[in-house]
Amino acid sequence: MQDILIRSSFFLLMVVFGYVMKKLGVLTKEDGIAVSRVVLNITLPCAILVSFRTFQFDISYVAIPVISFAANWLMLLAGWFLSRRQTAQEKIFYMLECPAYNIGTFTLPFVSGILGATGVVATCLFDMGNSPMCLGINFMLTAWVVGANPGRSLVRSVLSVFTRPAFTVYFVMFILSIFSVQLPDVIYDFAGTVSPANGPMAMIMIGLMLEFSLKKSRLKEVITVNVLRLALAALIAFLFYSFTPFPYEVRKAVAITAFSPISSASPAFVAQLKGDVELVGFASTISIISALVLIPVLFALL
Repeated sequence: MQDILIRSSFFLLMVVFGYVMKKLGVLTKEDGIAVSRVVLNITLPCAILVSFRTFQFDISYVAIPVISFAANWLMLLAGWFLSRRQTAQEKIFYMLECPAYNIGTFTLPFVSGILGATGVVATCLFDMGNSPMCLGINFMLTAWVVGANPGRSLVRSVLSVFTRPAFTVYFVMFILSIFSVQLPDVIYDFAGTVSPANGPMAMIMIGLMLEFSLKKSRLKEVITVNVLRLALAALIAFLFYSFTPFPYEVRKAVAITAFSPISSASPAFVAQLKGDVELVGFASTISIISALVLIPVLFALL
């Protein structure tokens, strides 16, 4: 447990380091966006690739993306219910902030730095059910509810997840693992030289993206969304960790991944629908802080 707490503390310190560098003017929020491109397109795909080197497929693993897909639908409906009699702005906020998880650039670096390859794959599988929802379906359904024209079809939105190298890598590797196909060792070895940079870069990026500014009158919406997300996360974690027959690393990884913060794609979608981007940014920041506190604790306790 002591080793886990130390390593988790290092991750938290890197987040603080990124935030302090931004406040001192050494780095900017725009630098965080640049770092995120490196993480999403280079270091994260390499980390995923390495995790599949020793992964053994089991048909029962299909249950993991089903759980995250269902969780997104449940929270999307909850967001609609909470805002059904409110303005379009509030519908946009609740329906895009209640569901969807930021797994690739937040939770996965934690998992890859602390758990083994099996835990990383379990986290990727959770994201496999999450990604189509947070990168397409949630947005399209919210646009339909508020009467906006999103400018693209539902099929096109869902297929857009394959423009993300990280998603494409673990989808392809998952298919290969089903048929017990292994890539040449040189590919894994190359990815292994890059993947250790994923955790530090992702944490610094999060620090650069943190924002703390919002009118107190809007705190109710922020608290409501975050409490709902945490309640569902606790339910998923308890049921999956306590009552499923998966290996320990898988149960621990899924239980932790359920506490992932709000999707980093949400602000862009809210802006596209003319929603309150400032409110979304603050809600996302609170979600990230909650995860930064809870995830290391879960690593130590589970």
